[in-house]
Order: sequence, then structure tokens, then C-alpha cells
Amino acid sequence: MTNHIDTELRRLLTEPSRANQILTAVASSLQSEDPFTPLTLDTLNATLDTSAYVLTDGVPMVIAIEATEQAARALPTIHPGETADAYALRILQAARGL
Repeated sequence: MTNHIDTELRRLLTEPSRANQILTAVASSLQSEDPFTPLTLDTLNATLDTSAYVLTDGVPMVIAIEATEQAARALPTIHPGETADAYALRILQAARGL
């Protein structure tokens, strides 16, 4: 029993949080967008929703909601005319703090 607890605790302390994983996935997805088109809030929200859905599939709903909300709160404001590529770099910075 203690070995299992130690293993789970070690995993929790060394793996990125679910919110971090969500933001990293969002950044990765945004980097595949057209590099010359400004990012829109609709595109960002759709990418966040998809990433959160995939990465929280199978976990308890309360954990999925909390991780998604934490990731959403960490998202920086989109600068006017900012491309998805540029924004993705700022998302990766925000993910480091989670």
C-alpha cells in the first residue's frame, strides 16, 4: 500500500499539472495555424475546448473542470493583430507557472 502511495505522490510531483498539459496542447495546436492570420478569440476558445476535452477524457468531472478553468485563467490576453504563433509562445510561458 505504501509503495503505491509513494509512486503516486512521486508521479504527482514530477509530471506537469493537467492545466499545464492543456496549455501546452493549445500552444502546439495554435502553432499549426496560418502564421499570417491574426488569432481570434473564437479560434482560441475552440482550441482550448478541444485540448481540454482530449486531455481530461476519463478523469472525474470535477478534476476536468478545475484543470480547464485553471488553464483558461492562465491564458494571456490576445494582443491586437497577434498571430497564433506569437501567442503560442506566450502560452508556453504561462504554462510554466502551472
